[in-house]
Order: sequence, then structure tokens, then C-alpha cells
Amino acid sequence: MKEKEITLEINNKEYKVVINDFSAQTAVVTVNDNKYTVNLKDLGLEQAPRLAPVAFMPQADSVHATSLKKEKVKTPIHRPKSIADGKSITAPLPGLILKINISEGDIIKAGQCVMLLEAMKMENEVNAPSGGLVLDIRFKEGDSVNQGDVLILLRPTED
Repeated sequence: MKEKEITLEINNKEYKVVINDFSAQTAVVTVNDNKYTVNLKDLGLEQAPRLAPVAFMPQADSVHATSLKKEKVKTPIHRPKSIADGKSITAPLPGLILKINISEGDIIKAGQCVMLLEAMKMENEVNAPSGGLVLDIRFKEGDSVNQGDVLILLRPTED
């Protein structure tokens, strides 16, 4: 985390605070040039996620096993925004996905309601602009989406 400097006013007195480090359990802050480690008791969350590191174990017969130990191995999840021969259905506005009416592998028609999106306390239908085979549904019910997010990937079908 990049350090962040803020000014707080407490009981009509200003304090210069630098947030040096911040995690789900602790924060390291400097207040008026004095450094403190602060335990965070209640952030309004029921439970902070517990993340465990995942170790990569190269095979013993691998030629590059020694070089892999030195490098940080990270397998990215590649999810293209669209596919060359396909179409995508995007979020028309930011909101919360209330209901998904289709499944991967379904064949849908142009104009079909594929999901309900709540935005500004109103339910909005997300309709397919064209028909096709549903290849990938990128979000699940309860997820928040931004305008323009790819919701569904389609492969056009021959009618």
C-alpha cells in the first residue's frame, strides 16, 4: 500500500496522520511524527476473510525446477472481454444482479430477458441484443456490476 497522509480534527485539534500500512486486522499509522500499530476490532464486517498462501511445487524431474523456485509463479485467470467470433451482453447501467434467467449452454433469442438488474431501487431487465449459445456467465446473483461490464459471452448460432 502506498502511504496516505490525511488530517483529522479531534476535539477541535488537528492531527497529521500518515497511514503507513493497512490490513484487515491492523493498521500502522504515524500521528504527529509518532508511529503506532493499531488493532482493528470492528470495521462493520462480520468476519474478515482469511487468506492462506498457495505454494507451487514443481516436479522433481523438471529442468527448470531450480529457476522456478526463484521466480514468483502466478497463474493468471484469463477471461477475455469478448471473443472474435462471438458477441457479449454488457451491463446497461451499474447495479446489483437480482436474478439470472439463463444457464451456460442455453440457446437464447434476440430480445430475451437474460437477467434482472437492480439500479436506483428499480428492477431493470437485461435483454439479449442478439441470439446465440451462452458460453460464459461472468457474474452471479448478488454481484455488483458497473456500466459496460461484460455479463455474458455468446456464440452466434445459425438460424
